[in-house]
Amino acid sequence: MHFKYPEILFFLFLLIIPILIHLFQLQRFKKEAFTNVKFLKEIELETRTSSKLKKLLILLSRLILLSFLIIAFSQPYFSKNETEANYRNVIYLDNSMSMQAKDKNGGDLLQVNKNLLYEKFPENDLGYTLITNEKTLENLDYNLFRKALLDVDFYPVKKDINQVLLQIDKLKKNSSKTLFNIILITDFQKINNKIFKEQLNKNHRYNFVQPSLEQVGNISIDTAWINEEKDQTLKIISAVRSYKMDASELSISLFIEDKLYGKTRLNLEPGEEKEIEFSVPYTDEFQGKISLTDHRLNFDNDLFFSIQKKTRTKVLVIGNKNEFLERIYQAADFELQFSPLTELEQGILRDQNLIILNELEKIPNALLQRMKIFLQDHGNLVIIPSPKADIYSYNNFFSALNIGYISGTSGEQKRVTSIHYEHPFFNGVFEKKIMNFQYPVLEQTFNAQLENSSPILSFENRQGFVFEMPYSTNKLYWIASPLSDQGNSFITSPLIVPLFYNFSKQHKSTEAIYLIIGEENQIEVAQTIESETPLTISMDQSEFIPLQSKRNNKVVLTTRDFPKASGTYEIKNGEVQLGQLAFNYNRKESELVYNKLNALENMPENTHTYNSVEDVIKEINDRQNNQNLWHLFIILALVFLILEILLQKFLKN
Repeated sequence: MHFKYPEILFFLFLLIIPILIHLFQLQRFKKEAFTNVKFLKEIELETRTSSKLKKLLILLSRLILLSFLIIAFSQPYFSKNETEANYRNVIYLDNSMSMQAKDKNGGDLLQVNKNLLYEKFPENDLGYTLITNEKTLENLDYNLFRKALLDVDFYPVKKDINQVLLQIDKLKKNSSKTLFNIILITDFQKINNKIFKEQLNKNHRYNFVQPSLEQVGNISIDTAWINEEKDQTLKIISAVRSYKMDASELSISLFIEDKLYGKTRLNLEPGEEKEIEFSVPYTDEFQGKISLTDHRLNFDNDLFFSIQKKTRTKVLVIGNKNEFLERIYQAADFELQFSPLTELEQGILRDQNLIILNELEKIPNALLQRMKIFLQDHGNLVIIPSPKADIYSYNNFFSALNIGYISGTSGEQKRVTSIHYEHPFFNGVFEKKIMNFQYPVLEQTFNAQLENSSPILSFENRQGFVFEMPYSTNKLYWIASPLSDQGNSFITSPLIVPLFYNFSKQHKSTEAIYLIIGEENQIEVAQTIESETPLTISMDQSEFIPLQSKRNNKVVLTTRDFPKASGTYEIKNGEVQLGQLAFNYNRKESELVYNKLNALENMPENTHTYNSVEDVIKEINDRQNNQNLWHLFIILALVFLILEILLQKFLKN
């Protein structure tokens, strides 16, 4: 027999009270005078025996009555499985966007499973732990567990199933004497890893629940982008994809400033992706939404975007003036300035986004300190050495920045043959690897030993040509060769355009038409904020303060865990709007492809699989099979109460 509240059994010590009353009856006797007491002596022996018997029976009935009451309040029960009472329930409920899929009865998987857990999950003495993709709630009693279930809503980031298992194993360290009955309720999407056996603890009981789905088809708006404007029109292009289903006459709508602007229809085959195009009049800035209707998953039916007013990137070249830089940094997108070192105005440094030290023979100490401040607080720096570079002054510069040193020069002709496509620098630049491009040739190169650097382009001997080095939140780039030599063909190579264009990129900014919820996004706000009040990002009644750093003429905002809902948000300084940002859910969960639970057949014996939450609840109830006994003890207590009354009334002294 087990007790739900065993601590109440300590009240059994109260049984000593009726025993003490029985032993020390505080009755005061009064003497009475009788003329003849002879008849009393005749019944003395009979009366004394019956009185003792009555008192003992009443004492016994009271003790049993009180014992049964105390035991009833401790709620005793019998369990079919004696070890079940030692298990704490740990439930992982997947509340990612893919749980919007419908079950066989047409209900959302998340809502259906929430209701089943709330209504049917059995009560347990040792408590509950509820884990979702958003948070972990430990040491819940039954009522708090049910309340926490009601608060679970969809969350835009999906946890890896092995991450959940590792998290549960860490919880075990805080409850070393408690066994865990682990229930993982998820759709086991293939974007998640398969379950690693080494993550399973032999002392736990694992129940993997993969709810059955009605169907696995879906249609999604995957992405959108803006083509170059021509003839005062702007082309908005979006990619629509079908996952395992066909669609005929699918309606796609474009909303501008919450008003329907255009609509088109298309047909999709299973697994097909098509691009749709809308043309809108060119304006400096506006916000919009591309929308379709698909009842399977709702989160990927809308894609929000925001077009911001263009701001030109400021580029300052200190040193020689080169025509190839003017061809790359054109006036439509860049504000390019050239300045000889001797005529450099210090006030313009803080306003630049990119500075290029172009073939300076020496880098003076005064410039070194200004470049150090610029790298830390303002933007990126590119260093192109001079053919007559003073290596000592360059090394002095490198040493001050802790980036290494130049070991010497080489006059051997070298070809640039390697593009490091996997480097983040080239994200979105190349659609595929180029295997037969014309290799640029360089006559003079500098050999350098650099710290914390990664090559972007390399020579045929695997020696780096262009290096990237992080510095604070910005980047420093070293080009290991002068670019003005007559024997240098790199400036005529197609590689030079994406290279120098990406030098000027620092962070994801308000120029991006949308950002992804759950990813780390950095947004530059080109505003000088004098007050100490932080900037906020808000939509309707939702508002949060992002991580932010102020740098003279701009503020860099960083978002990751917030926002949680897609839509168009405003960047505000108090009540003043500084810009707009569109956030969308990640489309990774749009493809409803799942790992099959039968792949778990070779798992340990403590692992069980189910197709519904109802099945696992039934199994838990069967294992516990608890027979509550408190009502029986209440009845027995009443019986002995009645017995005491009868003894008092009918048993003679």
